[in-house]
Amino acid sequence: MSVEVTSAGTDRPVVVLPGASAALAGRLARAGFATVTFDAQASGDLDLVLEALQRGALGLRAARYGLVERRDDGSIVLTRVAAGARFPGPTVRDVAAVVQWLTQHLV
Repeated sequence: MSVEVTSAGTDRPVVVLPGASAALAGRLARAGFATVTFDAQASGDLDLVLEALQRGALGLRAARYGLVERRDDGSIVLTRVAAGARFPGPTVRDVAAVVQWLTQHLV
């Protein structure tokens, strides 16, 4: 599994994007978020990446972060994670809604 971390070296809100397109990750980076992207090859890959993030092994400090997952039908599921607990957010259809929700709940 390959994990890519994009950050401007400052404390930015972090968003984890399993299987996300480069366009979505780029849009979030331009909006001021640090991004963690990867292509999950096995069922436990997401948990491994989240654990590494929480330990600080990815070079980011993230007490809380957003999780953005794309479903097979094209919808996007948003989740806020704080202290290891997941708080489900809405399911949206467009990138603008993703950026707006993350800005309201992470910044």
